[in-house]
Amino acid sequence: TTGFTFVGFQYYAKTITNEKFLQSIKNVLLFAVIITTLQIVLSFLFANVLVRIRGRYGVFARTIIYLPYLLSGIVVSVIFTLLTTFNGGVLNSIIESLGGNPIAWNNDAFWSPIAIIIPTIWIGFGYTTLVMYAGLINIPKDYYEAAQMDGAGFWRQTFSLSIPCMKNYFILLIVTNIVGNLQMYEVPMIMTGGQPLNKTMTPVLYIMHSRANGNISDSEITAMAILVMIIILIINSCVFYLFRDR
Repeated sequence: TTGFTFVGFQYYAKTITNEKFLQSIKNVLLFAVIITTLQIVLSFLFANVLVRIRGRYGVFARTIIYLPYLLSGIVVSVIFTLLTTFNGGVLNSIIESLGGNPIAWNNDAFWSPIAIIIPTIWIGFGYTTLVMYAGLINIPKDYYEAAQMDGAGFWRQTFSLSIPCMKNYFILLIVTNIVGNLQMYEVPMIMTGGQPLNKTMTPVLYIMHSRANGNISDSEITAMAILVMIIILIINSCVFYLFRDR
């Protein structure tokens, strides 16, 4: 048992000193924070718009916004790759028609993380918005009528009424978004391959690349996977602690 523990410790020591793996963790943590924040804020605001759309138009809007969530990450990645390709991409064609210079969206150290973040937000935007929509329509209308009688405007109602009443929905979305984003794989794999300069490398993508190329042992790969699981567990525990019911 002692020998097994020592060998296991060696693999964990190699993992935490692996610069590329540590860079991938930093990348995915940054992606998770940015994507989760933007997705929840934008979805909440758009859900407030959906609540005010009535009848068949409301059904149509909810259906259209949910459709991207039904697409696989591979399909979305291919779509956005066609949009962001340096030569002949739709975005660069528009930029050139306006007299600008084309941008290497998927090969530039600054733009490549943005090229990863945008499609990832787009994929989950419909799901997050509909969860927010469900939370808003479940708040009793009497609360809003009383707030309006007291002279509360939209922003006052939002921060003093809507957000507190939807705390559990926010917990659900924060946890699911963090867990999903920390396991990001398909979008960076197809659009950038984790490059340039490993700026879009994620832990899962690094593990898959290392396994395919045979650069590291299976034991090191297992240690990396366990460390990713521990990070997810710690972050989710912090989320539940911060939003705990007293």
